[in-house]
Amino acid sequence: MATSQSDRVAILRSHRVRWFVLGWVAWLGISGALVVLTVPSSRIIIAVLSGVWVLSVIGVLGVCLLLLFASLSGGDKPLLLGLKSKYSQNLGNTVITLLAATITLPFLYWTVWDPERTRNVITFDRDIVASVHFPSITLFQRVDWTSQAKLEVDPPPKCFLGWHNETAPDCEITSAEYTGACQCGNRWSDRIEDFEWQNTSYRAFTLTSSISMVSPMPTYQMIAQAFFTYDTAKARADSSRVLSPSVWIAVYDPTLTVQQALESGYTRMVLINANGMAALNLGLNYREALGKAPAYDYQLSISTVPSMDLQCDTSDPKGASGPCFLSLFVQFPSFERQVSQQDVAMKWQDVAADAGSWFALFQLLGWISSGLAWYKG
Repeated sequence: MATSQSDRVAILRSHRVRWFVLGWVAWLGISGALVVLTVPSSRIIIAVLSGVWVLSVIGVLGVCLLLLFASLSGGDKPLLLGLKSKYSQNLGNTVITLLAATITLPFLYWTVWDPERTRNVITFDRDIVASVHFPSITLFQRVDWTSQAKLEVDPPPKCFLGWHNETAPDCEITSAEYTGACQCGNRWSDRIEDFEWQNTSYRAFTLTSSISMVSPMPTYQMIAQAFFTYDTAKARADSSRVLSPSVWIAVYDPTLTVQQALESGYTRMVLINANGMAALNLGLNYREALGKAPAYDYQLSISTVPSMDLQCDTSDPKGASGPCFLSLFVQFPSFERQVSQQDVAMKWQDVAADAGSWFALFQLLGWISSGLAWYKG
């Protein structure tokens, strides 16, 4: 049976739809793969992916041009297979929109979105907190440096909140609103541990803060005290001079261990004079490193009052008259907090939103240029 004119038109339109859908799906798959995969550093891979994208664009462009040619053929002008058709505003709108998206969106991804998606930025904000936990503190004695204080666990180290008071209650049994003095000496570690950092050996002595060690108001103090001995004769023999005993100190967020804080960049070792008093004023900087959980990176301001004598000199012929001690006075002068976050300039949801706005622009362009905006039939 011979195929009628209407049957031929239906067959052609069916083939149009199939080829168009096939080309559109192919473009979506290839472009999606290019978007999901970050632009690689190898020029060969970039060239291959670019070639695949160009071929997909050419294929979709060819299909769209054939459809547009078929739509523009009207009146007595014959089309392929001797068929006739007339221009369709809906099809023209679709062709223009997809052509613009096919060419522009991958180009925008390579030139704008991917560089922004991999560029690191830091955002800053400020707020005021009602209270804040005191930090954990670790004292470090470098093993190969004899001019440093030799940390000791006997006499036991001390810790107080509010002020020095040997009869104050334990901080663990006080309420969060308590503003008097309490003791936290049991938060010191019971031994001095070996610690390795950047190929250097240390003896580490840690005061680990707890949830009960809270500063309820600015300038509320934590007083920590650790004891040590010192050998001036050995220091002079090794260094040709006698320095004041020193230790390294690290102040860090109580939710972290000292290892985690150092590795994440939330703290660093600072050298201080061990034989005397040191006042530590802490500024609140709540920071989120890229790929890390947010934590406090305290802005540290240190002032020291050195001792006038050295009663713990083990090389003294008369013997040491007693242990030396380091007293730390820790406080937060203000509860104003800086919040800084490290992130990328654009996230995937930002890329999707930007692409959506561009696609809406392409739809508007197709709606106007196809004549659909003025079509009344």
